[in-house]
Amino acid sequence: MLRAVLLVITALLAAPAASKAAACPQGARCAKLSVPLDHSGGAPGALPLAYAVMPATGTSVGTIVFLSGGPGQSAIPLTRDLTGLLDPLHLDHDIVFVDQRGTGDSGATKCKAIDTPARVAACAAKLGDKRPFLNTTETALDLEDLRVALGVDKLTLLAVSYGTKVAGEYARRFPQHTAGLILDSPVPVGQLDGTFELRQLGMPRLLRDACATNPCRRSIPDPAAALRAAVLRVQRAPVSGPAVSRTGRVRSEKVGEDSLYGALLAGDASPLVRVFLPAAVASLAKGDAAPLLHLTSLLASGSEQDESDGINAARLLATTCIESHLPWAPDSPLPGRTDAWQAYLAANATPFAPFRPQTVAPFSAASLCAAWPPTPAPQGVPAPGPDVPALVISGRADLRTPSEDARRIAAEYPHARFLSVPGAGHSVITTDTSGCALKAVVAFVNGRGVSKCKGGALDVGAVEYLPATPGALARTRLPGRAGRTLTGVRLTIENVALDSLVGGTLLADAKSTVRLPGLRGGHTTIKGGRITLRRVEWFRGLRISGFIDDNGERGRLIVGGPAASGGTLVLKGDAIAGSLGGHPVRASDFK
Repeated sequence: MLRAVLLVITALLAAPAASKAAACPQGARCAKLSVPLDHSGGAPGALPLAYAVMPATGTSVGTIVFLSGGPGQSAIPLTRDLTGLLDPLHLDHDIVFVDQRGTGDSGATKCKAIDTPARVAACAAKLGDKRPFLNTTETALDLEDLRVALGVDKLTLLAVSYGTKVAGEYARRFPQHTAGLILDSPVPVGQLDGTFELRQLGMPRLLRDACATNPCRRSIPDPAAALRAAVLRVQRAPVSGPAVSRTGRVRSEKVGEDSLYGALLAGDASPLVRVFLPAAVASLAKGDAAPLLHLTSLLASGSEQDESDGINAARLLATTCIESHLPWAPDSPLPGRTDAWQAYLAANATPFAPFRPQTVAPFSAASLCAAWPPTPAPQGVPAPGPDVPALVISGRADLRTPSEDARRIAAEYPHARFLSVPGAGHSVITTDTSGCALKAVVAFVNGRGVSKCKGGALDVGAVEYLPATPGALARTRLPGRAGRTLTGVRLTIENVALDSLVGGTLLADAKSTVRLPGLRGGHTTIKGGRITLRRVEWFRGLRISGFIDDNGERGRLIVGGPAASGGTLVLKGDAIAGSLGGHPVRASDFK
């Protein structure tokens, strides 16, 4: 396992950095179309609708329009990356990327922050007369204007997350111009999940799937039960643990219910996070907060990219606050909304379980939308979908649009095909490293059958639950404390290597340097393929310093600490030699 992980790290270090998209992506034809602010004609004005067309490299037999999510994510910056991903379809299809109204170059209004009611109100005021028309209905009508401007009869809509709501509404309004729907991580054409009730549906499955193989399954037989136990533990009182910085500095922090909930939400977006989640949850259930604090630190040290992912806050609120399931009507007066929200939480505990509703509430849109000015919702479309070809794709680890809801959405279309993708979270096509989802998309567009996905998205399984002290470890080869120390050394190295995947995936090249915290103390530095450990403490009282390089082919480790048998170990290939506590170590591997 160690060698496999180190090889993955080397590949990540050598990966080229993503380049920023130009105003008009290379190879694309870009244009802007003027669309009515209000397609009903009730309000004057117009908006620009920016789009980029990547012409088919061969003879075009159809047009695919990509609809991004959010609400509020611009699509044009994704043109080059997604066209490369969809290369098999690009051979004979034009692919169109459109900035939905209020995003990118399509009349976007920028709001710097939306984290307080006052800033939410200021953002709404900044939108002015545009505010009521940044909705799904107008966006779907924009799409029809674009189809006419492109001069094509039918569109195949490839949509992700909120984009599936736009695609669903377009298909219901213009079934005669819909060649097919590909709904990745779908949301309903009705109300969005403004109260965050859907997230809890998938949490037990996310943990069970992540922990489905050994060594995780052997050490955590019921991850869902571990989650319930962990929630109960932090509900009684927050659990204290060591928070280690990237320089090895340790301070005590408390893990509460909100921290646990936030960590689970992060697992929806990253298979690498799911590698650590089950063990962190199981440890917290036993009163050990270190693994969850460590995971939080790793996420912070690996998050140098723009967390907004190109999502326009004004469009996000303008749509979400009038098209979500909330305990008030979108055009209701502001006074009374906060009381209505609190009353709703008090009366509806079950959908939020095992968490308390008050814990989930701050993560939802409701607290922000309580300050959004009264705005009428657009007239909806019927829930039953038209009889058009439809492929619904759902990741089994998706919390935002869980499989339970995705299956219900698929059932709205008479002959939809449903594809469940193991090991994948939200936005399956772009995150499923197995390639199964992309193969299904290509087969669907080309009129072929869609095969089931059998494998997971990540080759490295979830880590096992580990006790806090080396005294609770099983012995490896050597007697007593020396044997448990040797086990602790092996586990420390494996987990340091896995840490590199989470904290080091954003490295641009092998010349970059990244520092990662130890679990209970110390830190690790990665540069040029060498992993350097400085007093790294994974188990209380067992500290390791030294280096490993050449993809794990060689290294030298100095082991010490009050709970360890001290000594020096030399790594060469799969062999280890040295001594611990005066006992000679001669082993062909760490097992």
